[in-house]
Amino acid sequence: MVRWARLAVAGVTVVVVAGCAARDAGDTWRTKETASASATPSAAGARPLSAGKLRSLLLRDADVPQAESTTEQGPVPRYDPPVRVPGPGCQDVFDTLVAHHASASVIQDFWWRGKRWGGRTWLASYADTGAAERFRKLTRGLKVCETLVGQTPEGKLNSRISLVKGAAFGDEAVTFDLSSTGPDGTALVNHHTLVRVGTLIVDMSDRGAERPPRFPADVVIREQLDRLTRAPRS
Repeated sequence: MVRWARLAVAGVTVVVVAGCAARDAGDTWRTKETASASATPSAAGARPLSAGKLRSLLLRDADVPQAESTTEQGPVPRYDPPVRVPGPGCQDVFDTLVAHHASASVIQDFWWRGKRWGGRTWLASYADTGAAERFRKLTRGLKVCETLVGQTPEGKLNSRISLVKGAAFGDEAVTFDLSSTGPDGTALVNHHTLVRVGTLIVDMSDRGAERPPRFPADVVIREQLDRLTRAPRS
């Protein structure tokens, strides 16, 4: 199972540039109530979705014609033992990124031109009010955690966090960048958009977006959120 390594570590040190202006809470994370998002109510007693149901909510190849192909993983196992990330709020940020407290989660990878790994969607389901509680911890952690430091089974984690002004999506949304240094010293930027839709949290990211041709992350975000808010949750 390929998890965090394909997101940021890949056996190398991760470096993310932090920005002060972006740490304005009003600019960085937004809350937006929509009627469609109520399809997955974040309320006590709400049942989490299975990995099979989550996979049915992922995009199809036809939804992102710019990608050559897609692959799926899931259910995604938790790190056991858990990866420890010291520092105020840092554990909450990392745990949300790897869906550690989710009842179930699945991953979809998008393969860009030349079979290059271009982006990823990580969709997680939480029981009861778990998604809302996890998102509160994430946004609170992003305000105080500047560096994620730890050791995962895939490699060393040493990253700083940069929040980015983003659009309002779903019930809550936050956008930030992660930058890693490749084996050849090339900087790779991962742009993450995390959105809560009821009891679901979806992390949509692209990798190496500064290299042309750019992966159509905006298409993935639009199509995935449309699918989550329209699909029945039985």
